[in-house]
Amino acid sequence: MNFKTSAIALAVAGTVATPMAAQADLYASARVGLENVDTAGISDVRMRSFGSRFGVRSETDLGNGMTGFGRYEWDVDFQSNNLSSNDDISLRHRYVGLKGDFGSVTIGQTYHTFYNHVVGPLDNPWWASGYAMVNYRGRTDGAVTYSTTVGAATIGATGYFLWEGEEELPDQIELGASFGIGDMTLGVALQNTASDTTQGSAGNDEDIIGVTLSGIGLGGATLGVGYMTQDDDDSIVIDAGIGNAYVHYETLSSDAGDNDPTLITLGYTQSLGRKTTAWYEVVSYDADTGDSDDDATILRGVLKYDIE
Repeated sequence: MNFKTSAIALAVAGTVATPMAAQADLYASARVGLENVDTAGISDVRMRSFGSRFGVRSETDLGNGMTGFGRYEWDVDFQSNNLSSNDDISLRHRYVGLKGDFGSVTIGQTYHTFYNHVVGPLDNPWWASGYAMVNYRGRTDGAVTYSTTVGAATIGATGYFLWEGEEELPDQIELGASFGIGDMTLGVALQNTASDTTQGSAGNDEDIIGVTLSGIGLGGATLGVGYMTQDDDDSIVIDAGIGNAYVHYETLSSDAGDNDPTLITLGYTQSLGRKTTAWYEVVSYDADTGDSDDDATILRGVLKYDIE
């Protein structure tokens, strides 16, 4: 192939490829810092990643008021600067979906109904949350979620289809709704399992119910409170923000484990300029096991840079 032919081929390829590439949003976020963990009488400082990630997401207008969308995002983790440590790349999000006047349908691994309505509104710490809750439901896979808005309410439903060797279909269901009340938002959600899958702090197949009220204004501060229950286990979450500072409190009354762990996180977020943020957290975790070696005090300082 001569130079002229090659140039024409490259020009045609560029004409075709450029619009396709423009539809995709490539992004990354590097989040690396120092962490001091004081537990069992040992205080150790290490450098590590705190949810560094990269991904691609896109959406396409399908006409007739319909939009197709999808996303893949990977977590890039390392525990220290030792090259022999267990570095890891794992999936955070993996989903496709359709949205339009009917609402949206999302299929795959991401945040689903229970998280969106009762966990996410109070999941404000950068790193430390969910250790003293009946059910910290984060990103989950094997799910199909339908979400829509009716008046002032947002409602959602999720079905999990897992290979459990059972005939039940689906294996697990989440139902949730959120309602605007002035500047506040009330969220309620239920998580139910139809198979032998265990869930929650009680570790059984009993339903989990959660209620959250967020966006409560108190002068210059905002407050959110949450409650979850399963069987004889209960948990309370209180989350407050004052400017760039925040306080996050969790306590779990666990009848199944016969202990009442408590987590307190104090944090501060500092903007250093465009795409650059630093955050700091002090965490106190009391496992309430009767063994002080199970308790921990953690200090973190992290620098985050977003690449888009």
